[in-house]
Amino acid sequence: MASQIATPHRFSVEDVLAMVRAGILDEHARVELVDGVLVEMTPIGPQHGGALEWLINHFATASDGTFRVRVQDTLLTPDGGFFEPDLFLIEPIPGRDRLPNKALLVVEVAYSSRAHDEWKAATYAAAGVPEYWIVDIDRNELLVHRQPGAGAYASVARFAAGDVVAPLVDAPPVDVAALLGR
Repeated sequence: MASQIATPHRFSVEDVLAMVRAGILDEHARVELVDGVLVEMTPIGPQHGGALEWLINHFATASDGTFRVRVQDTLLTPDGGFFEPDLFLIEPIPGRDRLPNKALLVVEVAYSSRAHDEWKAATYAAAGVPEYWIVDIDRNELLVHRQPGAGAYASVARFAAGDVVAPLVDAPPVDVAALLGR
C-alpha cells in the first residue's frame, strides 16, 4: 500500500484569531504567522526588556498625536500572515476594530533572534514600511533599514554607542548608547 504525503494545513489570520477566541491558543502566546505556519518566538530576557522599555518611553513621550505606539502587538503582513514586532508606530486609525497593516517605523530588539529579524526585512520592505530598526543587544549596535523597495531596503546602516539616529517620524533623535544601556 502506497503511503500518502500529508499536506500541512496553512492557517490564516482569521484562523488564529478564532483559536484565541476558542481558548485553543493563549492570547498572550508569543507567536507569529509566517506562510500560514505559527512560529513560536523566543522569550524576552532582561536586556531585551530594558531596551524595549527605553524605546516605549522615548516614542510615547514624543507622540503628539501624529503617530501611535504599539508594543508587541499584531501587524498584518502583505502575504496574509502577521508579525508581532517589539514596537511599531502607526498613523492614528479610527476605531479599534481592525488590525493595522501599515507602519511608519518597526523596531525589533534582538538578542538571539537577529537572523530571524533580518529575514523579516524583506517582508517589511514589501509592505512599504519606511523604516525598520533592529536593536542588536548581543552586538551592541542598531541596524537602520530605509528606502523600502520590492522585497528589500536600499539603505542599511549600522550605528553604535556614541552615535545618534534621527528617526524619519517626528520624534527626538535616539542616542544609541542610551538605547543599548551603555
